[in-house]
Amino acid sequence: MKTVKWSFGTGHDFFLDNPRAMIDVLDPDFVPFSNLSKEIIFTRKNVIFLKCPAHTDFLKNTYIFKSPIDINFEIDVVEQGESRVFCENISQEIFDHIVDLRFLTDNERGITPYPVIGIDFLNTLRCNESLSMQVFPAFMHYNDFTSKATIIPGEFDISKWTRPVELVFEVKNKKEKFSIKKGDALSYFKFNSDDHIKLEKEKIPWEDIKICNDLRSSNLFRPLKERYEAFKKFKDEQKNR
Repeated sequence: MKTVKWSFGTGHDFFLDNPRAMIDVLDPDFVPFSNLSKEIIFTRKNVIFLKCPAHTDFLKNTYIFKSPIDINFEIDVVEQGESRVFCENISQEIFDHIVDLRFLTDNERGITPYPVIGIDFLNTLRCNESLSMQVFPAFMHYNDFTSKATIIPGEFDISKWTRPVELVFEVKNKKEKFSIKKGDALSYFKFNSDDHIKLEKEKIPWEDIKICNDLRSSNLFRPLKERYEAFKKFKDEQKNR
């Protein structure tokens, strides 16, 4: 069995020297992760693909990340770079804190028919042993969000790099309305290991997050292998001081 340490925070100031996590807007008793295999067995009883080892092996050690709050989105993105994004059911303060519109700015949007938006639901997962983690769209769940948006996938070794995973997604139309309900499946987190994975909550590891963010900011878009090496070197130097 491998233990994965998990922590959750929110907000654009996550990487600052004195960050704050807006946990007070969330229900502290809400558990945003659940086992995908168990849920699929419950919702698709006796379906023949549940007996297929290619399917069951693929879903092994995969967890559903579910929204901790309700958010209603209305977006309108025009060709000239003008973007309008509204969330009528949350306050302006919360909107400014958790809705990330930097991907719609001219220097990041590129040329694409699909607007990209982020929500600062920031999951940080760590492991003491080498463990590759993948993030996928919630492709076996059907709700207003999954029908109108697609999570940007990714993968990295959570023993070698400590960085929160932001909920970043493409919206399938430039003008769209969709609602995220508390408990809606938003994305999947898959841990690539034959061992059983146990999630264990911890405090947000601010120190390692800050180190990795500084290393990333000093040399953007370097290969993961180089980032892993830089983080290890920094940690080793800390130990030897």
